[in-house]
Amino acid sequence: MHYLAGYYGKYTVLLDSAKASNNGELLFKNTKKYTQGIYMLVNSDKNIVTEFIIDEKQQYSIALNITNPEKSTIVNSEVNTRFFEFNALLKQNNIEIKKLVEQLENAPTKNDSIVIKHKISNLNNTLNNYKNNFTKEHPNNILSLLFNLSKPVENYFNNEKFTSKKDSLTFLKDAYFKEINLSDNRLLRNPFLEKKINTYFDLFVPKTPKDLTFEITDILNRTGDKNGEMFSYLSIFFVNNYVNAKIMGNDRVFINIYNTFFKNKTYNWLTTKQQIFLNTSNLQIKDNLIGNKAKNLFMTSINEQKLNLYNVNAPYTIVIFWDPSCGHCVKELPKINKLYTSNLKNKGVKIYAVNINPELKKEWKEFIFKEKLNDWIHVYPSSVVYGNYSKEDTDFQTLYNVNQTPVIYLLDKNKIFRAKKISVEKFKFIINKLENK
Repeated sequence: MHYLAGYYGKYTVLLDSAKASNNGELLFKNTKKYTQGIYMLVNSDKNIVTEFIIDEKQQYSIALNITNPEKSTIVNSEVNTRFFEFNALLKQNNIEIKKLVEQLENAPTKNDSIVIKHKISNLNNTLNNYKNNFTKEHPNNILSLLFNLSKPVENYFNNEKFTSKKDSLTFLKDAYFKEINLSDNRLLRNPFLEKKINTYFDLFVPKTPKDLTFEITDILNRTGDKNGEMFSYLSIFFVNNYVNAKIMGNDRVFINIYNTFFKNKTYNWLTTKQQIFLNTSNLQIKDNLIGNKAKNLFMTSINEQKLNLYNVNAPYTIVIFWDPSCGHCVKELPKINKLYTSNLKNKGVKIYAVNINPELKKEWKEFIFKEKLNDWIHVYPSSVVYGNYSKEDTDFQTLYNVNQTPVIYLLDKNKIFRAKKISVEKFKFIINKLENK
């Protein structure tokens, strides 16, 4: 049994299956046309035998030469003839470049190095010229789209407009996706799209929520129909990148995406599971964004007195949510206390430690005594909250995204979030940075 497989962004999916005839022929047929792109022949072990192109002409044959794919016989498909031809050229160039790189490492003189580098450059230029000539001759061809998607980023810098870093970034903004129609569903039928987008964001977009949101919104607005494949794929792609952002504070980008494209909206492609994930993530993140004011915590002290977060007067407050039955908490809290007593306490920092499991009062108090956490403010959730507050106002687990313990935040004197999801050891550096400002 063999399979026809295709790309869907970075994923590969099996689309059809066929048994070989006695003479080894495989026939794949469909009642409707496939979306143009790169497809794969996969064997029974799920290994890729070869890749090929499906374009607008979808009735053709390939007599595959497994040993030497470039010698395969292709009938009625010019695009596959060129695709196999290019792959043969790429393979040969890579072999020659590898040899030249080895020679370069052992080059006896500077002039020899220059000559070798020139040969490598010529080989790369051969590939680029092949791509450029084909795209000029066939601008709408699927192979041209693939060449544009996989264009090395350095190619964009070979332009006289690059007179400064500012100019180069401006040019890139206009040029990087100029040859790419982001509403074209063919973009998803190859493995290059995510790499191209990631390269753009990694190299050329400042890592601030404002800049990231601007670029993402621009891209999503260029995907066309919001019920179409391009918007559905890329919107979830960006959601996944920023719902658990690698850089502290950039989860605000997820909130911005959610508010712009998903809040109170639905799409034909959006599943119930996806909708629940989006709504839940929004609830868990929107109230603890870096730079926003923390919601009040309605708590009772270890001495059974009302002691809310807003009652704490300190230049900085470390809020810790923990559980006496949590093994990780039991290990981490003494380490935090050591740092606190040796460094942070002298800066006027206070620790507001919330025991989320008040049923373990005996264990809670014993741990505090044992680890000498007497300088901390110890509280637990009040059973009754008086005042004009909604259920959402008192749901600290959602407001502060307490799905596990410990969860730790750094607040300034105005109870503005300054840090989260990082080790307390880094808090002192953040505090020093804030003080220096």
